[in-house]
Amino acid sequence: MSKTRRPWGIAAGALAAVVILSGCSGGGDGGREESTGTVSPAALKNCGQVFGERNVEALRADLGKGFQPHDRSLGEMKERMLVEAQLWNPATDKLARTSFHPCQIEGQADGKEAWVIATVGWSKYSVAFVTEGRHAREYREVAKGVHLDLREGSDGAGTLVMPCAVPGTRAGQGENLPLQVSVLDKDRGGDRAVSTDQLLKALAESTRELLGCAEKVTVPEKLLP
Repeated sequence: MSKTRRPWGIAAGALAAVVILSGCSGGGDGGREESTGTVSPAALKNCGQVFGERNVEALRADLGKGFQPHDRSLGEMKERMLVEAQLWNPATDKLARTSFHPCQIEGQADGKEAWVIATVGWSKYSVAFVTEGRHAREYREVAKGVHLDLREGSDGAGTLVMPCAVPGTRAGQGENLPLQVSVLDKDRGGDRAVSTDQLLKALAESTRELLGCAEKVTVPEKLLP
């Protein structure tokens, strides 16, 4: 079981650092496009794979003329995550987890800059860590095997931890090196065409499909408090 004390992933307070990075660790290729007002078809397609095409079109409606998706390579993310999982050793657990941002979308809402940022990676917390002892109160099981981090529920942020066993890994990898996905939904306004819950659910499902997680997990429609 992981002994790590600090949470992995993007906290809402780290937004400034996130939006600056263009080729961050785990970002993949492509970088951040210049904001010219023209939406990149490749970035739009990529974000559609991450969040679902209908959800991305709903985000376009919410974010107005400033709508601009920025993509990262899903193929590279998959390859690197599978290699990380295969290198994981339960005896030492010295694996340095990488944060990947498969889709970032910027725009404007209510006259302010708004961001929707997807983050994916292997969690430093095992399933036992989030379900047993004093740490269990910091998580809620929203469905069998799907755990919501209650500490990340402010400012439009949502984080899920769930088992995800992939081929070529050591026994227990799915439970002891679970998948973690999060959506930072910053300043998109109150009247939204698509909810943070829907985006988080879509991200979890698309990532599980991409990686080929062995477990059958149903992510519910309602996630955040």
